[in-house]
Amino acid sequence: MNPAAPASTPAPLNDIVGPVWFWPYPLWMTIAAGVALILILGALAWGLKKLLVRKATPPTNREKALAALEVLRSGISGADPYAFGVTVSDAIRAYIRSEHRLGATTQTSLEFLNSIRGNPLFTENEKSGLGVFLEKTDLLKFARADAGEGEMLDLLDIAARLVRGEAQSEKTGGPS
Repeated sequence: MNPAAPASTPAPLNDIVGPVWFWPYPLWMTIAAGVALILILGALAWGLKKLLVRKATPPTNREKALAALEVLRSGISGADPYAFGVTVSDAIRAYIRSEHRLGATTQTSLEFLNSIRGNPLFTENEKSGLGVFLEKTDLLKFARADAGEGEMLDLLDIAARLVRGEAQSEKTGGPS
């Protein structure tokens, strides 16, 4: 190097520039779109879960008993009176056992009627209706009495009113 030569001036230093934003949208718009997307996906997942895991409320004892009676009603044409008497009696006794926690399924008709004599769960009309109902079903079950379709329908009507807790009418609820 030549000492007489003028020294070269260094190139000027420019300030350091911050990061270059390469996303074409502003930051606030990107965050808002992300939040909206998360909310939409959450709502879809919640709706899908609700649709797939729809929990049906279990039927009540009353609904089960009424459904069993309707099945009997639909098959009453040409039904065997003995089998009908057993089935309708079992349906009502099972309803009483599950709804009122009484030993209707393990007692004879007379024992059961004696056990509910002073029970406030049943009105006098219901007790009377139960007496008529159990008497008629016992005739079908044990005496193998013959019953026509009309008599079996009357028995189903008594049973349905007992389950619904309705007062017995004089026609079907009274002694025959």
